[in-house]
Amino acid sequence: MPRRHIHPAADSLPVLSLPSGALAHTDRTYDYDVDRDPPNVEPIEHKIRLDFMAGGPIRRDDLLGEYNPWKFDPEAPDADPWAAGIKPKPRGLEYAEATCRRTIDEEVQYFEHYEDDAVLATAPAFLANRLRLVREQPNPEQALEEERERRESWYRKLIPGMNLYQILKSSSYGSLIETTIGTSPDESALTQQDAFVGMVIVDEETDTDAYATAQRIAPEYVIREDRLSSGRDDVSPTLSDFGITRPAPLLVGEYATGGQYPFLPWGDALVCSCPYKHDKPWRVMCKHELLAAVVAGSTDSIFLPVTRGIEVPHRARRFVSPDIAATHTPRTDSHRRRS
Repeated sequence: MPRRHIHPAADSLPVLSLPSGALAHTDRTYDYDVDRDPPNVEPIEHKIRLDFMAGGPIRRDDLLGEYNPWKFDPEAPDADPWAAGIKPKPRGLEYAEATCRRTIDEEVQYFEHYEDDAVLATAPAFLANRLRLVREQPNPEQALEEERERRESWYRKLIPGMNLYQILKSSSYGSLIETTIGTSPDESALTQQDAFVGMVIVDEETDTDAYATAQRIAPEYVIREDRLSSGRDDVSPTLSDFGITRPAPLLVGEYATGGQYPFLPWGDALVCSCPYKHDKPWRVMCKHELLAAVVAGSTDSIFLPVTRGIEVPHRARRFVSPDIAATHTPRTDSHRRRS
């Protein structure tokens, strides 16, 4: 499988060696295999990140308190916990929910033409694979309808109610901004207690002090992968799971909660390595990615900032696909796209 070797600006830093699945879809060496590779960063994930980037800072008093997302029912009259008007609903969430609803309509074409490989070539990778499997079933029409219902459940129930509502709780996203000054914290306030740190991640056999000395890097910015929070549980992926070789210059999120999770370049974006993100296939965002979206929105950039540490390559900071950023317009259902 072809790889791309990205050289940092500083000669003392190691090359960032990435597999083809971590490259932009327009890159001539891009290659993704749904059976071989980790889950792709689907278009809906890029769009929801852009929605929260456009939505602006999220205030502590916008967040839910004692709310149980596992009981969410989109058909219930009280489905929206913000509807009572007691708390203002985050603008980014309004955009994201509208994006989910529009995506149902946008994906109709793939179900109508599920036997056409030319059409499926333009579908999200996960959906395209599911629809190809539908064709192999004894009763394809029944399997197709079940897949349609499954997909719609993601956009109507699982993503908004059980994922986004869950991270927009005081006990989730609120734990990252608990001591932030101001009711509507911007990038500078958010990164006072949470940081995006440029670090070199090395393997478990490497002496970090000796490596730092040899490479002329401050020792606090060299860390063994097993010392990261993501290296201490069974759900979080490793760098090798994503085909990233060590040593690797990457951005590591350091949070007020004490967690340290690297952002892994993948699918023309970055993926947080925390266990919440990878525990369920329909979780399109974790609280750390939500924070990253708010910070990126504050700086009006698809690249995350390096708040301290080494200067990692731009690919290790690109949070959203530039192609999707150029075509997606965050808006509610009441707003029409400008002609």
